[in-house]
Amino acid sequence: MLPSSPSPSPLRPFFIAPVVAFLVVAAVLGAVLSFLTPPFQVADEPAHFYRAYQISQGQLTATRMPGGDAGGQLPRSIVRVAQDVSAGVGGNPGARQDRQRLREAMHAALAPQDTQEWGFAASSIYFPLVYFPQSLGMAPARMLEAPPVVVLWAGRLANMLVALVLTAVALRLMPFQRWAFALLALTPMVLFQRASVSADPITMSACLLLVALSLHFTFAHPEPLGAKQLGLLLASAVFVALCKQAYLPLSLVFLLLPLARLGTRGRYALALAAIVTVPALLQFAWSSTVRDVFRPSEVVAQVAHVRAHPFQVLGVLVRDFWNRLPDFLHQGGGVLGWLDTPVPRSALFALAALLFGVMALDANKDAPKVGWRERAVALGVAAAGVLAIQAMLYLAWTAPGANHVDGVQGRYLLPYAPLLVVALAPPAWVPSGLTRFKPVLIAGFLVLTAAVTLTTVYQRYYGPA
Repeated sequence: MLPSSPSPSPLRPFFIAPVVAFLVVAAVLGAVLSFLTPPFQVADEPAHFYRAYQISQGQLTATRMPGGDAGGQLPRSIVRVAQDVSAGVGGNPGARQDRQRLREAMHAALAPQDTQEWGFAASSIYFPLVYFPQSLGMAPARMLEAPPVVVLWAGRLANMLVALVLTAVALRLMPFQRWAFALLALTPMVLFQRASVSADPITMSACLLLVALSLHFTFAHPEPLGAKQLGLLLASAVFVALCKQAYLPLSLVFLLLPLARLGTRGRYALALAAIVTVPALLQFAWSSTVRDVFRPSEVVAQVAHVRAHPFQVLGVLVRDFWNRLPDFLHQGGGVLGWLDTPVPRSALFALAALLFGVMALDANKDAPKVGWRERAVALGVAAAGVLAIQAMLYLAWTAPGANHVDGVQGRYLLPYAPLLVVALAPPAWVPSGLTRFKPVLIAGFLVLTAAVTLTTVYQRYYGPA
């Protein structure tokens, strides 16, 4: 079934209601969380901070150190502060942030010339692009020799601002269910990650932008796509691929486009091949560049095991994901910190109910009709993405021959979550009289997500033990 082809909607005014609500709420909560969350209490934030700091100095790749770890030269002060300012808090739910340590860290000298070698293998494999916002924010603070904690805060704020801009552009391009996509970008885990120096905020924003472009050209651009539109899709797919290779399957959202958008089968096949192959080749080129820096010996043995038992491994990947799906959903919704700060499940259930309610009330007779073909493509791409994440973590972080997958976290699945909005978009069956309740549900979602996120973080790190 071909999607309906309404007249192209103008891109002005840009600040439609869902974009405004998203920007205001995300900016305010992001700024608060950037300072409320103790330094380095976001999962893997020390490694991301070290990598971003390295890039802010103009060094785009990590190096292999004599001990075999991947890393580089860093000021001793930032390593010391990262280890000491919140020591004993991460992974220990009963511990609270020592405010005296935080005050002392705020006055610690950066001393950038006093350096040491330090490893950060977990972040050394990522393309520098995903750390440019953080490094640009850190650069002025670093040049002013601000304390390490101030450099961290500068990186957090810059990361948040760029992610906000990318997400706002994506929301403006969405041809339907803008409120659902906006609220999805305001769930507790997304808010928490966006206020960090992690690679996740830019990655999630890039993925949402690729989905938005594909949906826009499918439902709101009835004319055949020209070089400009295909170039935007290709650039967006490359952006996603260079963020994290686990999201390469997202380039398959190109399949949402009907044949009519390309004119002929040959042109369609050529465009599909380019949008899938070029990002993959660029990611492969980068992976080859860092292979000598980060290539655990276990990976070689695991690859050999997969080649010898491909169907057995496929069963492990699927079974492991299915068995852990409830935990992944909870983690993706809001298990903050170092997976030690859970948002109450009851609050997440309430947020999910409000989100589905908004989706139902946001459907109207003027919205594009999502057919079974588009729903199947969305679910298929999401399934391929989940399998890719499982496979990559099985190869890179799991002991050879294991019957489970190590290292997978629920937040890794978030870039594929917007595809579920496409797959589950309801038809316009709700009586128009009920739409007056939509602002109530939206307001309820915004108040609840702000309240549970802020109170969860405050109670975990500063409240009574």
